Amino acid sequence: MKMKNPVQGVKSLYYAKDNQKYIIADTPDIGVLKSLGIVKNAIVFKKMTHKLGGPVLLMVESSQIAIGKDIAEKILVRG
Repeated sequence: MKMKNPVQGVKSLYYAKDNQKYIIADTPDIGVLKSLGIVKNAIVFKKMTHKLGGPVLLMVESSQIAIGKDIAEKILVRG
């Protein structure tokens, strides 16, 4: 019997598709993310992921932000 995933549709920001809007489902407890506006239920636009393990480029409101792979993998999004 196949079990349902309780957090269906939630994925890591790093592996989410580029050029899409997402809602933050969960973030690691890092103070600088809060100050950048990357908090639960915030809407972000993922512009792109740089190749070879590079950072993720996001738009949060009118600010463009680069997030390193190690942190971006821990930020969960839906949408």
